[in-house]
Amino acid sequence: MSEAERREFTERDEEPADDDTQVIERRRRVLIVDDDPDFLFMAEAALAAHGFLVERAAGGLRGVFLATQDVPDVILCDLRMPGIDGFVVAEALRADPATQHVAIFACTGRRDLEARAALDASAFDGVLVKPVDWDSAARLLHEIIGFRRPYGPTQGE
Repeated sequence: MSEAERREFTERDEEPADDDTQVIERRRRVLIVDDDPDFLFMAEAALAAHGFLVERAAGGLRGVFLATQDVPDVILCDLRMPGIDGFVVAEALRADPATQHVAIFACTGRRDLEARAALDASAFDGVLVKPVDWDSAARLLHEIIGFRRPYGPTQGE
């Protein structure tokens, strides 16, 4: 490429795009909170393949910290973890104005009625049962995130 072509290419790239033609799509952020490193690795790989930007937290306390530092679009949280469990994580995030609007899904291998009753009364928006079907989960997450406001309720609501 000649110097003149390079200069023309650079100048063309620096010109602001017309508002009607510029479409910016932000990658949706998912925070996965789980104490199982294998699940964290598998979930990150699967969701990244579906276009999500994934962050991992190895435990409930770390999950709450990361969620409040840089608010994700959705959180997948294991229920049974040492330290603070998934129920406490969800309640803490619902109590914080910065994260109360975030979609939070429980990830659990429990299928019993007692677990279902506890989840129905919890701060979770839904449940992903392990082993997770990541194709279905990704479709669900894209759909849920599309209906959520990115930064919580507007003033006056």
